[in-house]
Formats: sequence, C-alpha cells, structure tokens
Amino acid sequence: MFTPKQKLVTVATTLALGCGLTFGLTPASAASNEPSTEHISISSFEKQQQTLFTGYVVSVDSHYMTIANTPTMEEALLYQENWGDLVNQNKILLVPVLYNNSYTIGDKLDVYFKAMTMSLPPIAMSPIIEKVTE
Repeated sequence: MFTPKQKLVTVATTLALGCGLTFGLTPASAASNEPSTEHISISSFEKQQQTLFTGYVVSVDSHYMTIANTPTMEEALLYQENWGDLVNQNKILLVPVLYNNSYTIGDKLDVYFKAMTMSLPPIAMSPIIEKVTE
C-alpha cells in the first residue's frame, strides 16, 4: 500500500494540478460584475469616415467599373483607353460591379467608400454608389 508520505505527495499533486487547471482556464472576465454589453468593440474599419470619389464611368467589365475624376464627361472619355496619367494623379478608381449594375459608360457617379486597396489604380472596398443627376 501507500505510505503516509506517498499519500501526502499524491494529494498535494492532485490539488496543485486541479487548482492550476481551474484557475488557469477561468477567463478573467468571469469574475466581472459588469454586464457584457458594456464591452462592445467597434473595429477601426467601422469608425472610419467614408471617402467621396466623384467621376465618370470610362469602362465597365464583368468585375469592375473604371471611374475617372475629371471636370467633364468628354475629358473622361479621352482617357478611356489610356488613363495612366490619371492614375498618377489619383483620379482613377476601380469599383466592383454589382449584380444589379445599371451603369453605363459616361454616367457620372458619386462613390462613397471607407477603404481602398493600395494597388494602382486603387479598388474601392464596400462602395456605396449613387448616380449624379445634373
């Protein structure tokens, strides 16, 4: 059988492991008296202000619309095939095409977005698109 010394070591080890697992696995907020609704976190993406980009649609394909920020539709259409200069001036934006897309080349649009990719030209992320009527 076990000697009193072995029994003592076994009890001490069991208590140490039991307490260690119990206290180690208990989350710190478990003892909190505050309701969990006060711990609402808002991501930095949701806090960002929307950016407005206004321009004319110069091309549309199955994935993106290319929008050029120019004073007139005629000037935007001049850049329709070669908009490299406008990219360098941050006046071109790619906007994902939505399934219910009803925009055509020459339409003037306001695009509101919270973020864009760092590509050239940038791509608007989660855009809200409004057609401008003049």
